[in-house]
Amino acid sequence: MKIVNNSLKKLFLKSNYHMRRFCEKKPSRLRFYENTYMPMQLAIFRWHNYDLCDRVLGAYRKCAEKHMEINLTPEQLADTKYATSIKDDIIKSFLTNKTHPAEYFLYGYEHLDYWGRKEYLSDSDRWRILHERFGKKVRKEHADKWHFYQMCKPYFHRDACKVGPDAKKEDFLQFVSRHHEFFVKPLEGCFGRNAYRLKTNSDEETENIYQKLIANGSWMVEELIIQAEAFSAWNASSVNTVRVASFLTAEGEHHNIVPFFRAGRVGSVVDNALSGGIIAGVDEKTGKLCSEGMDEDGRHFKSHPDSGIVFEGWQIPQWQELCKLTEEIHRTLPSYHRYIAFDFALTDKGWFLVEGNWGQLIFNQAGGHRGIRKEFMSYIK
Repeated sequence: MKIVNNSLKKLFLKSNYHMRRFCEKKPSRLRFYENTYMPMQLAIFRWHNYDLCDRVLGAYRKCAEKHMEINLTPEQLADTKYATSIKDDIIKSFLTNKTHPAEYFLYGYEHLDYWGRKEYLSDSDRWRILHERFGKKVRKEHADKWHFYQMCKPYFHRDACKVGPDAKKEDFLQFVSRHHEFFVKPLEGCFGRNAYRLKTNSDEETENIYQKLIANGSWMVEELIIQAEAFSAWNASSVNTVRVASFLTAEGEHHNIVPFFRAGRVGSVVDNALSGGIIAGVDEKTGKLCSEGMDEDGRHFKSHPDSGIVFEGWQIPQWQELCKLTEEIHRTLPSYHRYIAFDFALTDKGWFLVEGNWGQLIFNQAGGHRGIRKEFMSYIK
């Protein structure tokens, strides 16, 4: 049944894609496209009469309902006609643009027409385009945190060690002898999941930590980052960071696109949105926060709910130095690394590189209040 469901979904999405492309060639056709439903799509919309939605888009439908509860007022949810139209529109945005329900609300899709929505790059499209354009090799070099550390070691400014079946135990023991407290994260992890701050006070504790780590995959352990007071004031328990989406064009030009600032919540050791962190857009020229804070569910915050610091207008220190550093690091990498989302932390010794990845651009666009599809496509062509 799973194979049948996946085949149906692929068949519909492919048909829908060609129909959309046909209508885009002449704007006059778009009205027909936006108001026309294909048989499968009609069945999906009418889930109270058909079970096709649950078979093909069950998880997505539930996710749409969750984000509607978060982003719509009680009055809007009580208006059955309005709520149904939004739910239909969320699913149609997925069928036409592969948009996640969180993106639908973060980008304000309910207020945008077809062409306005087309300016935004969905995370699903970003992932597909990057894989088609650059292949698995580049992705693997980004995803492997230890490999990326070796590539950019001078810019991390801290000690690190690999732990796993293919790494030496002696390296870990020597690392712990230098740093009794350290940060641990999965070698190919993301979103701050399974990342910990650990402390060991004895050889027995060190041995126990080592055995648990090698029994659960491969890891990278790092010397702790002591962030500058300006960043620590937002939330002291997490290292708060700035993400810069960095591009090198085929002609060798360097560009950054709508960076964003991340601050964690009290008690959390990471600042990722999917782990509860709050994000705000950054003005590329000035380094000032240019939006309210927002979390992964689309909730907005004028000030940080724990520290009380107001987001919009806050100046990131040493902004021009960070912009120069981003380009400098990017140009040291092999030329096939055309796009990297760098994460940086500010310390009393300047900017430290935290990691690099093929990071999503959802919050870059939401925080910057503009879609970046055209720029993205032109920079990686």
